[in-house]
Amino acid sequence: MARIVDLGITQYTWVPGVAGLTTPAAPKLTDLSATGAKNISDYVVTTTDINPDDSDTITEKGITDTSNAVVPTIGNYHGTLNLFRDFTSGAPATTDLASVFTKGAVGWIVRRLGKPASTALAVADVVEVYLFLVDKVARTGGQADGFLKLNCTLLQQGQYYPDVAVVA
Repeated sequence: MARIVDLGITQYTWVPGVAGLTTPAAPKLTDLSATGAKNISDYVVTTTDINPDDSDTITEKGITDTSNAVVPTIGNYHGTLNLFRDFTSGAPATTDLASVFTKGAVGWIVRRLGKPASTALAVADVVEVYLFLVDKVARTGGQADGFLKLNCTLLQQGQYYPDVAVVA
């Protein structure tokens, strides 16, 4: 069985705005590399958690069924994005993501697994696509618990596409 160690092989791309991806079920490479889209992988802390959750369900059975039937209805996902801050000489650098991830910002998180994070997205890459609204943004500091960070609570916005291929 082929195996790969989970070190340096996850890429996160932020694409701002609901319209940032014109076809989220088949994300276009031009959208993923457009102005405003950012490969944020170098800033993502390992405590980040963006994943699907169990779907909402209903229990519905017919009069002749002899056991319950559980039917999935609405899918769910969640997100907590933890990012390193980028500071130069004691002030936020122009690349610091605090200006991107602000309360109320809406955009797409596109995650690719398996290739080096520094390898540019390409046609046929398989990705996961999530639409989020940034809710709470906590800036850490003064706790002696590591680097300065942004801890962003992300709220699902009704669109999640697992295992879709990037298109031209």
